[in-house]
Amino acid sequence: MVSDSSTVLLIEDNLGDIVSIRTMISELSDGVFELKFAESLGEALNILENENFDVILMDLGLPDSQGFRTFTQVHNQMPELPIIIITGLEDEDLGVSAVKEGAQDYLIKGQVDKKLLARSLKFAIERKQTEEELKSSIYERDVLLKETHHRVKNNMQVIHSLLNLQTHYAENMEAVNVLKESQNRVKSMGMIHEKLYHSTDRSKINFKDYVQNLTSDLLTSYKLSEKILPVIQVGDLELNLETAILCGLIINELVSNSLKYAFSNKEIGEVHISLNLVDNRYELVISDNGIGFPEDLDFKNAESLGLQLVNNITDQLDGDIELDRSLGTKFTIKFDDLKNLE
Repeated sequence: MVSDSSTVLLIEDNLGDIVSIRTMISELSDGVFELKFAESLGEALNILENENFDVILMDLGLPDSQGFRTFTQVHNQMPELPIIIITGLEDEDLGVSAVKEGAQDYLIKGQVDKKLLARSLKFAIERKQTEEELKSSIYERDVLLKETHHRVKNNMQVIHSLLNLQTHYAENMEAVNVLKESQNRVKSMGMIHEKLYHSTDRSKINFKDYVQNLTSDLLTSYKLSEKILPVIQVGDLELNLETAILCGLIINELVSNSLKYAFSNKEIGEVHISLNLVDNRYELVISDNGIGFPEDLDFKNAESLGLQLVNNITDQLDGDIELDRSLGTKFTIKFDDLKNLE
């Protein structure tokens, strides 16, 4: 609905046309219109810098500007303000071009009556109001989503701290290690929400930055930053929240396994992580140049919670997992984005 009072800037230098348009607007019953005038492009641009309007009515032929350039000058300065062109140029191609370039309407002098002008003004103002409401709604949603990610991240941090506190009461190293692994899992999920909190797109994250931070944290956690070199090759990918969390958990488990078991008899080593799109599927490869995966261990039926998680998450992603023992340990997981599985 048009508001009770709407402001209109009329850009026109012909006195007869000004009187005609003002008369039609004054007789409109659908709303009250406050009309202001500008007789040149320069004057109009100056007014628009200092005052707010709901709609612009403008001629294309002015003392200091002629033709389509008149419209583009105003539209470039006020791209969100609806502009109705009202001109003596009966040019259908020009009218089509104007609307394509952002004009709300293209009216011909001499063919415009009160009813036509009222309809054009009504549609222009209602469209502006709808766009403003939509922007406000999007902004509010974005703020709410950002706050949600912030709170989830904080809650994850609380859980992480509680697990850390619990390690001080554990009676043996096995329990300490279990708690430590749980801490890393919680942190890997919390880092996703932290990335989304700082991202301009609340639904996706830059996964390369995330993998670098996650790997660095794991090396620090296992006190291997000076011994193990991480080699990360992740394409310019943006994963949605669900896929990113699950993929992050896989990386956490397999990199943790490498750091715990692969380098017991080596002074230095490398862990490689790559993620790229191959034939429309994601291909995640995690490998190391350590002592190798035990030949007698079936990784798909292992008792280890970490490997069970990797297999279960791969199933959730509708993925396939392969192990190559020929040179160190190399896991290759191919999967789809969860949004494509809905």
